[in-house]
Amino acid sequence: MRLDKWLYYSRFCKTRAGSNSVCNNGDVLVNTFKKFNSSYNLLINDIITLIKDEKVKVIKVLSLPKNRISPKEENKIYEILN
Repeated sequence: MRLDKWLYYSRFCKTRAGSNSVCNNGDVLVNTFKKFNSSYNLLINDIITLIKDEKVKVIKVLSLPKNRISPKEENKIYEILN
């Protein structure tokens, strides 16, 4: 699944364009490597470091959803590590 799509589906970004912009600005690291490409193919168990609104979140990918999730389903999609 594309990195920008996962960020949008998991509710870290409000819009798909916003998630694309976060990736293109270099505010996302996957497994400690900076990703400027929003089309990076994300896999289960990847570790994402997201810098957004001057806050850093470290996230472990638990699954790849097919649609945008509800806020109640967040614990099934990812785990916050910090």
